[in-house]
Amino acid sequence: AMRQFSRGLVLLAVVAVLTFGVACGRSASSEAPANYQVTLAVEPSPATVGPATVTVTIRDQDNAPVTGATVEVEGNMSHAGMKPVIADAHHQGDGRYVTEGFEFTMGGDWILTAHVTLADGTSFEHSEDLPGVHGDDEHNGDNGDHDNHEDAGH
Repeated sequence: AMRQFSRGLVLLAVVAVLTFGVACGRSASSEAPANYQVTLAVEPSPATVGPATVTVTIRDQDNAPVTGATVEVEGNMSHAGMKPVIADAHHQGDGRYVTEGFEFTMGGDWILTAHVTLADGTSFEHSEDLPGVHGDDEHNGDNGDHDNHEDAGH
């Protein structure tokens, strides 16, 4: 089991399965169905202030891609008083749902929550912490451009 630590996504999936497995005795609508695996991936990585893409991957208990689900991604700052960022995620095949128009509005610690409604109407949530989103207001959209222009003439 040790080598799984080098594969973060695999580890996340394992953690998700363990979490949901424990919860399968309850019928709370906020829990994923037993043994469903939900993983969240954010690009760019590490996350920075500005537009971002969140990919939600959903697998069922047989590790088959879950299609036909409705997925919405909600981003919240870990401190109160911030308006959440909400974006719909559209199925891109293979159980991968990709957001359109998601944006980190400021730097700091975020919590991402995927609100998933399956084709049969079952709904659940999956949250992951995303600490330390980088804010770089001073050089927004201007990362290293000056260096490139100076080198262009050589």
